[in-house]
Amino acid sequence: MSKVNTTLEDNIFLKYSVAIIGMTVNSIGVNGFLRPAHLLSGGVPGASAAINYITDINIGLLTFLINIPIFILGFIYLEKKFCFTSLINMVIFSIVLGITQDISKFIPINDMLLQSIYGGILTGIGVGIVFRTKSSLGGTDIIGAILKFKRNIPIKDTSLGINILIVSIGGLLFGLDLALYTLIGMFLNASVMNFVKDAMNEQKSVLVISKETDSIATDIMENLTRGVTFLDAEGAYTKEKKKIIYCIVLSHEIPKLKEIALKYDPRSFISVNEVSEVKGRGFKEKYL
Repeated sequence: MSKVNTTLEDNIFLKYSVAIIGMTVNSIGVNGFLRPAHLLSGGVPGASAAINYITDINIGLLTFLINIPIFILGFIYLEKKFCFTSLINMVIFSIVLGITQDISKFIPINDMLLQSIYGGILTGIGVGIVFRTKSSLGGTDIIGAILKFKRNIPIKDTSLGINILIVSIGGLLFGLDLALYTLIGMFLNASVMNFVKDAMNEQKSVLVISKETDSIATDIMENLTRGVTFLDAEGAYTKEKKKIIYCIVLSHEIPKLKEIALKYDPRSFISVNEVSEVKGRGFKEKYL
């Protein structure tokens, strides 16, 4: 079977180095693009930014304080290792947010549409990078993780739902125009975050119907090192008994699998389907 690469999870120095890069990218998105336009970012940083506009309290300090009750819930419902790592990330992220609070002085952009677009993209990239280290920045990510584990609700759906609530409050405080521009940034944030989080780990299920199933299955196991299962089937019209190959592969392995199937039987019927989650030997679990 294919070996899962866990270097990022096993190497603590690499793990936190990558996480800090994600936090920095996120902070630049928040403080460099969104805050100067009075747009709100997602989750706790967005709520903190809204309070910061009104009170002028440091955004990093606000982020830390709002996270305290959320982490209490996290330690109750989630894995302690995940919560502890996320707690460290949250403290570091609060510091980075505080340090970069005035970085907008070095980014001379005054177009609100551009600020919402690039702010959303950068914050999404930042959160996605942190998720790949099997941890989070705390805040609504913790709430999303709880709902993922308890109700199997995708993180992006929870994030988008909470962010819409934040947008609604922001609209009441700062006007409808800002709220609508904020929605653009939040939509991009959720989409980019989900893409970065699962990049190079997109899984597909494949069904192959052929008269050469044994040869195709052997080649898949030897050259793709993926497990293969035979499913018994019967043609509805011909009543012919046959075996169907069932296999889970990574997205980038699909071309090779097709090549193998068509090499033995040019008339092979190949069906490729989306898979939301795979847990088992040879695959990296989508933790969030």
